[in-house]
Amino acid sequence: MRQTDQHPPADSPTVELGVSAVVPQAPSPQPAAEVPVADAGPVVRKNRLAALDGLRFLAALAVVLFHFVGQTPGAMEFVWGRPVDALFPDAHRYFAFGRLGVDLFFLISGFVICMSAWGRTPRDFFISRVTRLYPMYWVAIVVSAAVIYLFDTPFGHPNPRVLFANFTMLQTPLGVDNLDSVYWTLWPELCFYLTFAVVVWKGLTYQRVVIFCGLWTVAAVLAPSAGIPLLTLLVNPTSAPFFIAGMAFYLMYRYRPTPLLWGIVAMSWLLALHFLLAPHGGRNNWETWSPWRGWLILATTVFFLLIAAIALGWTTWIRGRWLTVAGTLTFPLYLLHDVLGVTVVHHFSGRVDPWALVGMTAGGLIVLSYFVQRFVERPIAVAMRRRLSSAEFGLKAPAPRQRS
Repeated sequence: MRQTDQHPPADSPTVELGVSAVVPQAPSPQPAAEVPVADAGPVVRKNRLAALDGLRFLAALAVVLFHFVGQTPGAMEFVWGRPVDALFPDAHRYFAFGRLGVDLFFLISGFVICMSAWGRTPRDFFISRVTRLYPMYWVAIVVSAAVIYLFDTPFGHPNPRVLFANFTMLQTPLGVDNLDSVYWTLWPELCFYLTFAVVVWKGLTYQRVVIFCGLWTVAAVLAPSAGIPLLTLLVNPTSAPFFIAGMAFYLMYRYRPTPLLWGIVAMSWLLALHFLLAPHGGRNNWETWSPWRGWLILATTVFFLLIAAIALGWTTWIRGRWLTVAGTLTFPLYLLHDVLGVTVVHHFSGRVDPWALVGMTAGGLIVLSYFVQRFVERPIAVAMRRRLSSAEFGLKAPAPRQRS
């Protein structure tokens, strides 16, 4: 299977709840913050935060362009068949920063999941997350597997065992390779959902989310030196600061900024930079990408400032249904772009101008993502949601089968 310079850290979030702590009383909600509990699911809803949708799309596009233009010189030559200096001699080093779009994803996810879960029952939260993640993920696996096994691609032909493990979305704890390298981000997301479900089960309140953020922060700090691989796998120390900051930003948005919330954000920012700049075992693989540290600090800081602007209500003037639609395309675009896009680039790199090929491929993937989301993902998700909403989740045994 093709090796890219994606550097998936061995991390993911977990926190043990139920520990009593004294925290300040929740500030009174501001009227302006009572704007929507918007779902991150595939169905377009009213009152979504357009700025957040726009940022999510830009983050996905940054990752797409990173895979086409900004990968390591070795990976670029393997995909394009030519040295990167002959393709994008000046642009390559700038598009290499597109890999950091994943960090912006995690920040947004912390904000959105906290927002969408507020006021929901554990059952509703479970259904919303399952129908959000799995339908498009399964579609992407089927499409990517078809391309990998039926066409000449740079990805090789992995053992079918990899395919079956990937369908579970549990390939990381199973110790199985991702069918597509971009799938590594799904394990941190999944762990976040599972651990946050405990808070949803208890009932979301300001105090409980603050405690959750604090416990997760402590776990993320202790995990790297604990020498317990399972703890690191569940806590996701290199990704955790972004999720935690996203949740704190949502509390600012729902209520109002407080010194406590700013403290959580500041600590998360510092930890995010620590893990990003760590020489070994951190967020970045310095053997494949070693930019000036100042640019990494600047990019991470800009991500935090962008979400802060949304949390403080400075972006309410940003509107437009097209941004909402763009937000719904993010997940399909992210999941489909690598195998499909890189295969297209690999086949046509010698016959089409590189920039024209990147533009046409990216544009085609955006259009494809719209149709897949509109006519495949959404119908499947709606059907799953309807079926799960009427299903019995209890452990009570069904009525015995009548036998003649």
